[in-house]
Amino acid sequence: MIQFILNHSLVQLDDFQADSTLLDFLRLHADLKGTKEGCASGDCGACTVVLASPDKAGKTLEYKSVNSCICLLGSVHGKQVITVEGLKTNRHSSLHPVQQAMVDQHASQCGFCTPGFVMSLFSMSKNKLPAIRSEVVENIDGNLCRCTGYRPIIDAGLDYLNQSVSDDFDDNTQKTITRLKAILTTKNKCFFIPQSIEALSQWLIENPEARLLAGGTDLGIDVTQGLQSLKKVIYLGQVNALKQMTEDHAFIRLGASITYTNCASRLAEEYPAFEVHLKRLGSTQIRNVGTIGGNIANASPIGDMPPVLMALDAVLVLQKGSSQREVNINDFYTGYKQTVLRKGEFLREILIPRKKAGCRLFIYKISKRHADDISAICAAFYIHVKRQKIMSIRIALGGMAATVQRAFNCEKTLLKQALTAESLSQAKSAILTDFDPLDDVRASREYRLQMAQNLLERLYIELGVSQ
Repeated sequence: MIQFILNHSLVQLDDFQADSTLLDFLRLHADLKGTKEGCASGDCGACTVVLASPDKAGKTLEYKSVNSCICLLGSVHGKQVITVEGLKTNRHSSLHPVQQAMVDQHASQCGFCTPGFVMSLFSMSKNKLPAIRSEVVENIDGNLCRCTGYRPIIDAGLDYLNQSVSDDFDDNTQKTITRLKAILTTKNKCFFIPQSIEALSQWLIENPEARLLAGGTDLGIDVTQGLQSLKKVIYLGQVNALKQMTEDHAFIRLGASITYTNCASRLAEEYPAFEVHLKRLGSTQIRNVGTIGGNIANASPIGDMPPVLMALDAVLVLQKGSSQREVNINDFYTGYKQTVLRKGEFLREILIPRKKAGCRLFIYKISKRHADDISAICAAFYIHVKRQKIMSIRIALGGMAATVQRAFNCEKTLLKQALTAESLSQAKSAILTDFDPLDDVRASREYRLQMAQNLLERLYIELGVSQ
């Protein structure tokens, strides 16, 4: 059984499939057709809804826009699901202010994408983000429009945010929190929602074939586009120990289920290169639910975080039962979509080394779209330069092999070398020996090799080396 609040009504489902999506439930069972299906992969934003849940202190609600097409239904247990139909409230008997702003600014033509934009802007207002153009653009980066054009939509967002009006959701905050807290933990024969590390460990040992669900930004696509049938799922989103961020003198320690949204500012504070990189990772909807642990454990060769974590020499904490072990991320991948994880074992924590004096991190992502797109190549360089000489360097690239890999030959060539045109030329030759990429739909082998060399040159330019 799962329970959640759908707009303003409590929903209880005693029987559902582990691979049921929230979008299918809304359209096929709740008859809420305002939420659209466009891409079925979390790319277009037409299916955007907003999830609300109590914050850590339990005093207010956190609102997050999500893609309902790849959101597995069981993961909304204990949350409020808000759709475009739910915006019509007692205070606003016709249109909600965000909807009225879209009308006033002529921000819709065919209307297919409009509900998704409305929900993204609604979430932005609830999170009290500033009414500036850059913030609006960032928060609708996962919503695509084919006919209206984005200027009037951005104008509508600014218009709405500048109004600073409250609504029934604000009035009912404490009532909603009370209702959500009254929802009990649950166990289903196909969808398990553990509340503790101990419960997770035990159930995974008993059901090693179960699929672990964190943000679902990959697993959801396995269902909607890969047409996979999930028999058993363990949802990690309510295990608080997996969502914590702590630090000591050596590491920033991230629980494997912490979302990009919840750790981005701290990572960017330690390593400024993360600020741009994480904003290009998926969209706001993806970053709101996508987890760093999931990006690591799914073992994709084009994941955006593993190259960076390899360059930083991060350490992974793995757990099975009550036993833990540490594995350097450089030793985690054994082949395409393969890792050293054993049956019944899960990724618990990521240890990111604190920044070392004199070292700088550079991250370069090459993709067909600037935002909300998968990498053709992702390169990370962690380098210490002293008196124009490379004292230490680690280079990792994704998209160049069956797994994310270090460029060891290139590193060896550059180590202790002066930053000169000659050393750059040697590095370009060396990196060709580190990789033998394949052709695929995102890029050819030749393009990837050329781009790897180009990114080395970009690194030199940013380090201030004149060519």
